[in-house]
Amino acid sequence: MHDPAYKLLFSRPRMVRDLLDGFAARSWSGLLDFESLAPLPASFVGRELQQRHGDLIWRVRFRGDRWLYLVLLLEFQSTVDPAMAVRILEYTALLYRRLVDHDVLREHGALTPVLPVVLYNGRRRWTAPVDVTSLLAAESDTLARYQPSQRYYVLDVARAADADLPAGNLVSALIGLEKTRDATGLRGALKALFDLLRQQKDGALTRAFLTWLRHGLRHAGRLPADGDHPLAQLRETQTMLEETVREWTQEWLEQGRAQGMEKGIEQGRAQGIEQGRAQGIEQGRAQGIEQGRSEERALLCRQAARKFDTGTAEGLAAALAGVTDPDRLARVGDWIIECATASDLLDLVHGENGSVG
Repeated sequence: MHDPAYKLLFSRPRMVRDLLDGFAARSWSGLLDFESLAPLPASFVGRELQQRHGDLIWRVRFRGDRWLYLVLLLEFQSTVDPAMAVRILEYTALLYRRLVDHDVLREHGALTPVLPVVLYNGRRRWTAPVDVTSLLAAESDTLARYQPSQRYYVLDVARAADADLPAGNLVSALIGLEKTRDATGLRGALKALFDLLRQQKDGALTRAFLTWLRHGLRHAGRLPADGDHPLAQLRETQTMLEETVREWTQEWLEQGRAQGMEKGIEQGRAQGIEQGRAQGIEQGRAQGIEQGRSEERALLCRQAARKFDTGTAEGLAAALAGVTDPDRLARVGDWIIECATASDLLDLVHGENGSVG
């Protein structure tokens, strides 16, 4: 099934430019005038080339008079299409038919070159032949020269090597988010994306990425199926970043709490065996809980240092010394994300300490 969020992304010129510049035309993109990059109007493309929701056609001018047509196919099916090369050949023939109908051949004496690109994010490695000649059974060399020949470029998102992802490229940022599987990596990849979007100052592109992110988070089970979640009304990437980091920060706190408690309980149990099983288990449980709270407080201080500075982290550590209430610690985690300044954060923490007594 084709992903409309992906199509929305690659309906933006910057995404297509970065796809060409960093991947499909990396070695010769300097020949292209990206200021001329534009999608083909529906009236030109025609009904035959609009049958599939995941396919897009762009054109960009070489630094001269010639045009290059980009046929972009978005593949999100669970199985690899072994006949993709035939489909590419069909699309190219239809496109050339339209160009002939618009007198391009008569006016210029030649047809425009075509660059077919398949963007694939399936779980299985793309194994389909990338040249239509690989699908043909030529009986002899004599017949081989009469057979059609065309290649296409395939970008297999899940298998793209990190070393091959150019920096400052939005398609690289997209692939980085697709490939990340842990909270820390996701946070870094999302921050990199935010920095690039802020440089672009392209509201439509930012909204396209927000749509894609909402779709991905919902698919991963982070969002409900209905549209009432606050992420559905996001207008700024920064807000989305803060909300997502808030969720992940809470996850890290819960993980740290559980790991600390488990580790402390195990250590206490080992000591308790030497001192007496019944007494040792009770002591181990208490020590585990305290160690879990201690590690949670340390994690909060690290988060404060990363957002503000080490002085804030030291002030927070002093204010949280001895605090064991998990609800209070969770509130501090929320404040680290919500507060705009270090003084706001410390005022809230000190104020709660005073109200508790």
